[in-house]
Amino acid sequence: MPPTLAQVASPSNSTSTLEFDWPYTIGDWFLLGLIAVSICFTIWMYYRDTRALPRLATVWLTVLRLAVLVTLLIIALNPHLRSQSEAYRPSHVALLIDTSTSMQQPELDPRDSAGQPARSRADAVRALLETSPLLEELRSQHVVDIYTFNSDLSGVQARFPTRFQAASDASSTAANPGDPPAEPSVDWQALLQPEGQATNLGDALDKLLAEIKSSTLSGVVVFSDGSVNAGREVRAARERAEENSARLVTVGVGSTTPPVNLSISKAIIPTDVQKGDLFELAAILQAEGLEGETATIELLQQHPDEQEATVVDRREVPVPQDGVPFEVQFDRNPPEPGEYQFTLRASVPNATETRLEDNSLTRQVNIFDRPLKILVIAGGPMRDYRFARSVLHRHPSMEIDVWLQSGEVGISQDANRLLYEFPTARDEFFQYDLLMAFDPDWSQLDLPQQQLINEWVSDAGGGLILVAGDVFTPRLAAAGEELETISKLYPVLLDEIGLKLGTRDEATTAYPVGLTQEGEAAEFLKLSEGDEPDAWEEFRGVYRCYPTRGVKAGTTVYAEFTDPLSRGPGGQPVLIGAQRYGQGQVLYLGSPEMWRLRNEKIEFLDRFWTKLVRKAAEGRSKRGLQRGLFILEGREYDVGQTVPIRVRVVNAQFQPLDSNEITIEAYDPSGRPQVPPLKLTRDQHRPAEFTGDLRVALPGRYRLELKIPDSSETLSEELSVQLSRLEASSLTQNAKLLQTLVGNTGGRYLTLATAAAEIPALLPNQGETTIIDEQIEEQWDRWWLLLTLATLLSLEWLTRKLLKLA
Repeated sequence: MPPTLAQVASPSNSTSTLEFDWPYTIGDWFLLGLIAVSICFTIWMYYRDTRALPRLATVWLTVLRLAVLVTLLIIALNPHLRSQSEAYRPSHVALLIDTSTSMQQPELDPRDSAGQPARSRADAVRALLETSPLLEELRSQHVVDIYTFNSDLSGVQARFPTRFQAASDASSTAANPGDPPAEPSVDWQALLQPEGQATNLGDALDKLLAEIKSSTLSGVVVFSDGSVNAGREVRAARERAEENSARLVTVGVGSTTPPVNLSISKAIIPTDVQKGDLFELAAILQAEGLEGETATIELLQQHPDEQEATVVDRREVPVPQDGVPFEVQFDRNPPEPGEYQFTLRASVPNATETRLEDNSLTRQVNIFDRPLKILVIAGGPMRDYRFARSVLHRHPSMEIDVWLQSGEVGISQDANRLLYEFPTARDEFFQYDLLMAFDPDWSQLDLPQQQLINEWVSDAGGGLILVAGDVFTPRLAAAGEELETISKLYPVLLDEIGLKLGTRDEATTAYPVGLTQEGEAAEFLKLSEGDEPDAWEEFRGVYRCYPTRGVKAGTTVYAEFTDPLSRGPGGQPVLIGAQRYGQGQVLYLGSPEMWRLRNEKIEFLDRFWTKLVRKAAEGRSKRGLQRGLFILEGREYDVGQTVPIRVRVVNAQFQPLDSNEITIEAYDPSGRPQVPPLKLTRDQHRPAEFTGDLRVALPGRYRLELKIPDSSETLSEELSVQLSRLEASSLTQNAKLLQTLVGNTGGRYLTLATAAAEIPALLPNQGETTIIDEQIEEQWDRWWLLLTLATLLSLEWLTRKLLKLA
């Protein structure tokens, strides 16, 4: 760790001087006058007493007495030797460099670059520090410290010692030559790599000024685009700089030309789609400086067997006012299964945009043709069960097995297979992707079977749809420990008393479905297509809904029962709700009357059950019976983020692996693999899962691959990495903020082009010489001085004896 500014000093230069305490007070002057009078009196007395003696005796005695008085005078003046050690503290300059991801933006607007190759703002700063004489010129007068900042301030990243040498320091160095300070080795590419998710200039600069407060600080030079999006205003930092007399010099990086840009800010595309299902791809766009223009949005599709993507659809839409998002939708239904790449590409003809990197987004969609295997359990032949069973049985991509608990051997049901009990074998049950339970009698399952369902949902990603009913749901609500394992799966808290759902006199009015904000945005609840009226606005509603006391943590409520008299302590009863349960998903329907949708339009009911099944089974649709699964918190991340990677891997018997560590390959957007490969370690609480972290440093698509142990199967997943939305919005330099930051500190705002020439002149040398040690040695009590005094007095007494004057 480099020393602080106060600790940095040149080698000491020692000096010694003899000093006296000259008269200062009235008492001091009185004592001095008394000694002077004594001297005069001594001369007069010896002249009078020795008139009869030879002249030589007179002079000798006078000299002896005067010598005694002079010695006493010297002692009275307190002679002392002052020894001092001085050190030169060199002047300092701090360079504070922005490393937020906005520094990946182009340095110049394409309209201003005159055909020059585009370079990032970070590359422009690096070129200035690497190739210009700026650092050397600063070092000729100052010690130069390098700091970086994004969401927070870094420590000292590099220190360049000064080449300046003070006069006193030069003589000390000549007398005691030593090794010159080591030249720092700086990897500017790594040091200035943009990686921060925010720009907190105000707090970072204020913290730096507080840490390096010193009289030798000449100033701080800030290299930034000024795109502050976090922390306090820069005013506090400027005021501290003014208080500390530290000059602030700001160097603006980036274009100041008003931007012209069309960007795809978000793509809404499913990850897995059953072959034959029509699905929607949507792009959310924003524009600046293009109001009133016509934007062209293209959809490109690439099958794994195709060499390049082809345009399969195109839309032309007017661009609204600046900053207002607008949406463009496409519908696709590829005829063949496989891993498709879909690219959304936007452009405005005849417009030169500030940035082109945000004009396209690519996502991968898995079109699979493996039938979705569904197990349907019903306590009785309720209408929702009959209609849902028929819809799903007719669907070409679904296989359903049915266990009608009230049925007897020999009955006929629309199903691929008719069961008369719950599957007992683990492998037999784990082949299903979805379990639909229509008011089932859970008491017919023993505890191991209940635990099997719980494990299948939480660990194997199974989907579960729970439909409340009249008969067995109240029993579950009132049950004790015997059904606790099943109760944990419900995303709501069932009321143990509640209304009687079956009595007609209590259910004579239909109440509309009350979609919440989440329900209005949910894709699986959008039942209308084309010019059809909104299904939920047309739907009269349901007459009854099982009462709930509230919802469990993490539950998303999509719809509520709107009967005002049904409101309980936990709010309105939940009509449609969902919760992630481990790796699986549980959907809850509080009413057994969704069949009434067919009164508005038969297709509404068909789409409702089909989309609901797809939603619940999305955790299993891609994997099927694969032995591995990537479990990610999302598919989109910002540059510089650390992505938590979780993988579930089991052996051929669907049991946890014996190994405590697995390895996955991570490929960056350029196709280069990460070296060394990413290692994941076993989760102590989930033996079949392994966890690790991946840091993404480049925008684009990352690909993850896992070779399943003891298998030829390879599991893959893709991540989309983009600039932080906060940082990506800074298309231009905020020169006004950088100019405001300078204030009255004595510095200036400069452009990158003039920085090397003007910065050295703005930062004067603030070096100073300081005393680092001082010692005072008294001289009046020296033995030789006392011996001299005694000798003089003895000689005077002996002389007077010999001359018979005493």
